Amino acid sequence: MSLWMAAMWGMVGSAVAEALNLYGMMRPTTESEGRWQWPWRDPRDRPIIVFAVLLRAVAGTGLAAAAGAGGLAETAFASFTFGVAAPLVIAKMFDQIRTVEPPADPPAAGPDGEHDDGA
Repeated sequence: MSLWMAAMWGMVGSAVAEALNLYGMMRPTTESEGRWQWPWRDPRDRPIIVFAVLLRAVAGTGLAAAAGAGGLAETAFASFTFGVAAPLVIAKMFDQIRTVEPPADPPAAGPDGEHDDGA
């Protein structure tokens, strides 16, 4: 299979994975009172979500092309599978990153101006 065919099948696989991901984020919930909604709550979030979708789709396309060029993906189904897998693996990796919010108030100082650390 040519490099371009592997890349195209990878792009199709990435598009399928991203469509399923967007469907999961857009379907009606009790919070949205049964209405379909876009995955962004604020219109200012739209560019970053679109950028993330495109980035994962490009990663899937690139992985499928690399697998095709290296002889690992010799069939259309193999390239399609690489295209599907890459965005899902990337999304799961980023789901593991947790943000830590700073404490709202600093701990209160003791009566003599020192912090009470229990020692």
